Amino acid sequence: MTGLMDVQIKKGAGNLHAFTVDLSGEEIRTRVRGKIKAVNPRLKVPGYRPGHVPESMIRRNRDLIRSIHQEVLDDLLDSAYSEIIKKSSGTVVHLNPAPVSLETKSEETGLTIEGELEIFEIPADRSPYGVVLSPEEALSVSEEEIATEIERLRIMMSNNFREDLPEAEHIQMSDFVRFKIHFVHPSTGETFDSEQVSEVGGDGVPEAFNQALLGKKRGDRVQTTLPLNVPVSGKGGGTRVETHPAELEVLDIQRRIPLEIGELIARVFPNSEEGEVKTESDLRSDVEKGLLGQKVLGVLRKKREELRKEILATWGVATPEKRMAREYQRLSLSSDTDREEYRQIFLWQLVLDQLAEREKIEPDWETVGQEYRQIMQSRGEAPSREVDREALSIAMQGARRIKLEEMMLRQAQFGGQDLFFDEGGYLDKVGMKKFGKKTASVGEHDHDHDHDTHDHGDHDHHDHSGDEGQA
Repeated sequence: MTGLMDVQIKKGAGNLHAFTVDLSGEEIRTRVRGKIKAVNPRLKVPGYRPGHVPESMIRRNRDLIRSIHQEVLDDLLDSAYSEIIKKSSGTVVHLNPAPVSLETKSEETGLTIEGELEIFEIPADRSPYGVVLSPEEALSVSEEEIATEIERLRIMMSNNFREDLPEAEHIQMSDFVRFKIHFVHPSTGETFDSEQVSEVGGDGVPEAFNQALLGKKRGDRVQTTLPLNVPVSGKGGGTRVETHPAELEVLDIQRRIPLEIGELIARVFPNSEEGEVKTESDLRSDVEKGLLGQKVLGVLRKKREELRKEILATWGVATPEKRMAREYQRLSLSSDTDREEYRQIFLWQLVLDQLAEREKIEPDWETVGQEYRQIMQSRGEAPSREVDREALSIAMQGARRIKLEEMMLRQAQFGGQDLFFDEGGYLDKVGMKKFGKKTASVGEHDHDHDHDTHDHGDHDHHDHSGDEGQA
């Protein structure tokens, strides 16, 4: 063994490898003596001043020296794990040492730590750019779609509600519904009951909730399967989305009175320049742009999914089975469908993280902020001027993944790609000019932000078909 710590990794089959860490007696002895020196001033031994108790006397205290040896072992294990991670060519996703103990004789003979680890690696010769995907057709927005959306906005943007809604009235889109929700977690047996108000078809409401409520009336109870926010135990807390059978009971319904066209125009363009008169033609153009943006986002979601499946299927990415087994247990995933869905997402995140490191991807800071706020909201924490560094680190990792996916899509090869990404293409038309363009590094950042958002004042043209979460 050369040096004070010698790390050897023996390659095994697939992701699973064996490791050996040899620690010299000199290293162990130095650390033990350091701990003894640190604890000496706190000892009260008759005949000795604090800090001057002989080392030999301290070593005769079996409980104390056992505690010191355990502290040193914990420190050595941390150091060994750090060295293993540094020496690994990929991402260490599972590390399991065999049981080991440190005794006085180890200060002379040294100590060997053995165990298994899984290392996730992507092929070094694969480029994330130029992936071939299926073709896309041209997008268009029909006059009928524009008219339908305007009628929807007349209702959605109204603040006036009917006071004469009959008791037996059935729920329609855009109604505000107050309901009770009840479900029992199938794994833990824990019961969850809550009362909520949701706007049917509103922003962030999962489609499963919309379908469960539409057509129902006050007092109705419905048994259905819904995506629900379930509290997560352990470090960080927060919630995660799980799909479970649940019961909804409709308590109350409120329905808006539609706006007149003139009122709608005033709501859609609240910040018009003085003397500038917005017309129904302006309204139709704005609605058309919003609907086109909705369709563009739908295509991008589909291409992201296709990109993930293509790379995972063709790059020969091996699944770290030990780590996945631990994840399934941690998340109580029992069905094959849930496990496969999570496996795909987990592998894809590992792929993106390694690619982002290799390609030196810088995140968009606006995206970092969005990711950070979502993390803090999921934890139930109120906004604060003090930054949570752990949450910020996770947010930056998520923003890098998003930026890399965008860059991979912009440089993918598929029929109709020019319609979306060329100058004057769909992304430019709907205000997504920065999508997939390399972010300037911190040193190059000039704070001249181009906010690629499609601003509609108080209204949005959203597609919620893929949303998840509890209403």
